[in-house]
Amino acid sequence: MQSQFEALEELLHSYAVSSKREGMEKYMKNLFPYMGVPSPNRKEALAIFNEAWKPANHQELIDWTRLLWNSSEREFQYVAMEHFYKYRKLWLASDIDFVEWLVATKSWWDTVDALAATIVGEFFKKFPALFETYMTKWIASENMWINRTAIICQLKYGKNTQTNWLESAILPHTKSKEFFHQKAIGWALRQYARTDLDWVVSFVNTHELKPLSRREALKHHKYLL
Repeated sequence: MQSQFEALEELLHSYAVSSKREGMEKYMKNLFPYMGVPSPNRKEALAIFNEAWKPANHQELIDWTRLLWNSSEREFQYVAMEHFYKYRKLWLASDIDFVEWLVATKSWWDTVDALAATIVGEFFKKFPALFETYMTKWIASENMWINRTAIICQLKYGKNTQTNWLESAILPHTKSKEFFHQKAIGWALRQYARTDLDWVVSFVNTHELKPLSRREALKHHKYLL
């Protein structure tokens, strides 16, 4: 697997734009080093790489994802998420703890939001029996990023959103001063308003939300603010 990693690393470097690196790092508050590979370039590089290699089995997918996640440059975490989702047919229910580790490790909004809305959301669709147990655990977590994941993991569920769990995920954090809690609450409500505006308006009017959460929730319906 090391040889595949080195091939990927070389390929990504060949698609890097050196003048972009500093800006990408600054955008992410200089929390992570970057090669300077813009998203379109990364997708082009992956299209080439994916033709040459794919995980042979479940364990190889886990090992590969972990290897990428533990690598320095941020682009490797992006590739890790893209590959983990691409080969989701290999997922096992037991991978939920690995997914939780991904959320809690090298956490920032760029990875957490992609993991929550796409990977976690899809994971609970595939293994719905895990939903209640892990939502309960994540809502009560002391890790803000885990809380955020619980709040926004149903973003793509539409009419299948379990509003009782959306409410349960939001309410413990309505008084939080943490920006990423407030923003997540507003985002989750705004997204669900596309499906059931009446429910969201009732929720907003029934509960005391931080101004940011309320603004975000009704962003597309400013006449309700």
